Amino acid sequence: MKTWEAALMLSDWILCNKDLFHGKDVLELGAGVGFTGISIGKHCTTKTITITDCHIDVLKLLEENIAINFPELQKDGTSISTCFSNEKKHISVKKLDWNCIEDLDDIQNPDVIIGADIVYDPLILKPLCTVINTFFKRNPLTEVYIASIIRNEDTFTKFLDHLGKINVTVEKYMPTTCNLNWDQEVQRYRKNVVDYLKPERLQELHETYQKVVQFTKKVKSVIETLKKSKKLTPDIEKSILNARNLSELDFLYAPLKSNSLSLAERARKLGLEPFAIKCLNGDIVELQMLCTDNEEMLTIEKVESHIIHIVADIIYKDTRVLSEMRSLKEQTRFTIQSSQTKSSTKEIKEDTKKYDSKSDPETYKIYFDWKCPTHFVKSYQILAVNRGEDEKILSVKVLIPDWYYNRLERYCMTLWKSTNWVRKGLGDAYNRLMKPWLSRQVRSELTAAAHKEAVNTFTANLEKYLLTEPIKNKTIAGLDPGFKAGCKVGIINANGVKLDACTIYPDLRRHNVKDHAAKQLEDILLKHRVDLIGLGNGTACRETEAWLKTHHISDNIPVIIVPEQGASIYSVSKEAQKEHPDMDPNLISALSIARRVLDPLGELIKVDPKNLGVGLYQHDIPPKMLETALDATVEKVVSLVGVDINTASQAMLRRISGLNDGRAKKILAYRQDSGGFKTREEILKVTGIGKITYQQCAGFLKVLTGKEPLDATIIHPESYSIAKLFAKKIGVNVKEISQSHFPELVERGTANIDVAQTSEELNTDAATLELIISAFKQKPYEDNVISFCRPVYSLAVQTTEQLSKGVTLTGVVRNVVPFGCFVDCGVGDNGLIHRSNLGGNQTPKLGDRVAVTVIGTPKPKRLQLKLDKILS
Repeated sequence: MKTWEAALMLSDWILCNKDLFHGKDVLELGAGVGFTGISIGKHCTTKTITITDCHIDVLKLLEENIAINFPELQKDGTSISTCFSNEKKHISVKKLDWNCIEDLDDIQNPDVIIGADIVYDPLILKPLCTVINTFFKRNPLTEVYIASIIRNEDTFTKFLDHLGKINVTVEKYMPTTCNLNWDQEVQRYRKNVVDYLKPERLQELHETYQKVVQFTKKVKSVIETLKKSKKLTPDIEKSILNARNLSELDFLYAPLKSNSLSLAERARKLGLEPFAIKCLNGDIVELQMLCTDNEEMLTIEKVESHIIHIVADIIYKDTRVLSEMRSLKEQTRFTIQSSQTKSSTKEIKEDTKKYDSKSDPETYKIYFDWKCPTHFVKSYQILAVNRGEDEKILSVKVLIPDWYYNRLERYCMTLWKSTNWVRKGLGDAYNRLMKPWLSRQVRSELTAAAHKEAVNTFTANLEKYLLTEPIKNKTIAGLDPGFKAGCKVGIINANGVKLDACTIYPDLRRHNVKDHAAKQLEDILLKHRVDLIGLGNGTACRETEAWLKTHHISDNIPVIIVPEQGASIYSVSKEAQKEHPDMDPNLISALSIARRVLDPLGELIKVDPKNLGVGLYQHDIPPKMLETALDATVEKVVSLVGVDINTASQAMLRRISGLNDGRAKKILAYRQDSGGFKTREEILKVTGIGKITYQQCAGFLKVLTGKEPLDATIIHPESYSIAKLFAKKIGVNVKEISQSHFPELVERGTANIDVAQTSEELNTDAATLELIISAFKQKPYEDNVISFCRPVYSLAVQTTEQLSKGVTLTGVVRNVVPFGCFVDCGVGDNGLIHRSNLGGNQTPKLGDRVAVTVIGTPKPKRLQLKLDKILS
């Protein structure tokens, strides 16, 4: 059994409304695994909890779950109920059949009744309402809370009608079209509104809700489609309404999609359904007597085939069979297998060297004869075989053990009397419908889990990447190096505004002392008083670095290496063209490199997530999933460090709570006209930003060199007075907040403080005070950020041709994945340090400088490295 989505949502609602259950007698109807009742028992101070269901097997499972979750409770069982209790808690498990009024006599009158996903079948609505009415008659003050996934609006409307007939008023009804919005401002400054749930939990809730809405719409759409095609029968509708997820819905709907008749429908058109039902129930049917002159009924074999198709359809659509399939699937150990396709083994002419697929088949060599139990398979293996299959290099299938079919067959024989016809019908249904669905389901779950881990890898790297330390208050030149296309130069001021952009053509191949390009670059740098050069780490990076040294350009102006992944793709995007209309995309790329130094967070979020160069198979993750992960990570980073309003890009500003593209554009216009913001209050002077918008966005927008010291923190302006009172209480001066010793003073001042008591004294809540303390303790850039580095590449090796086993290199970690990390050593493609080659050292983090040894050259495979040490 599984927990249904409505149980999760009801539990979360209960946790936000604990007071409703304090000291109350609570009754749960149709409890299933008991998730909601157990949640109440764990987190609410009830008087008693009675958890009910009508199935004996379910009641046994309920007892096991309560015993696991409440080991401190004493168990006391009788023939009609089981009690778990101690001095503080009392939970009982009882059988309650809604059709059996006598069962209600054994249950005390509840103060509160709850139920999750108990309104799904029209046949149970009247008994359910009778149960509710019985308790209302006993206690008119009884409160009932029911959470439902509305699979069929007609069914739910009937339920509301039944309640109306017994004079029950529905006070709160939230339709499935409601919009749950987990706003940044709520997550940080209004935590009490969501009962102090963590942002990650809020995000999970939002995603679960979206899945419920999607599933509900799909169910409604399927039922409407089947009604129009006149294929909807009461049994099919019941099966669809019992589906628990999109995969099960697809399982039921797939055979009915086609406009042509299915095999079972064709057989029914011949009038054979009554005989098929008789056969299945063990009655004797003379097939010879059913033969006619009809082409489809000429022989016994043809008649038998039609009857088998009807029997298969009956078994396939039976809700009990689907439930057993679901249960057996959880118990079965499947194996995933891959092999090379015949089309990818064809010889390729040397002169063309073209493949039908995107990759060289040799890339997938380890998967040409590969087999792995699904419970041992790694996420990157699933993503690899999926990609290999998409590129028509690999053939992938799921091996289902015979045990699964044998157990399913035994179960089906308990439902119908005829062993012979069950075998024939199930065999047909299994091979045509069940087995393919089962394979799809297993692979779908593996892929979903792999996508989830890939997204986690992506967000872990991205969070670190976005927290790259910005270099403020400098005029910066971005260099996008190249050979034939030249070196693109983009210069920005301390606020990120473009000062100049051009292309120079340095002679990188020869040592030309009088290179005109060197003089050209020196003049531009001098003209704009450039303080820092950001050199892109792509093509010609090493040669340009050496060229800058040869012509002594880097003697007076520091050079740092900037990861340029995605810069060229961004430069030709609509976002870039909107920001720099009618500008050469090559020059936009150079400006982007410069801005990555000034404001990494604001610049990196402009790039399509899959092109940032971090993560695991990010090109294979659904774009929407990756975009959502990017948004969530940006929100997290913004909540952690805030955004400098005087350097933030339009793409960054529009992601802030309360802002949109139009308001972000107006902020940029005001910033340019006024020379920058001096205080947070000045945000109110921007056209289109009123008090409500200001309240939503102000805490995230920082003014680093303004008149008000607290403007440079993540403390919301509405809490400034409290922050100043608290600073006075612990003996610190907020004017010193930007000084290095301030966090240490706060640490000492808050060592023995009682947050709850102090928040009461300051007339605020604990969450606000904790945020103030956190802001006071926050150092400008701590261990959670990485910084740009001066060139760390080995001077002796500059190209892949110079590589050989045993050569030692230095580089920077650019991506961390479950099986190791990728290092930029300045020789083209990044090299891989497999986790088996990390030795006894700690796993390097993104941005770490490392010393490595080459253990495998890049031809024909990727550059393989062994970690020697992590450099300081």
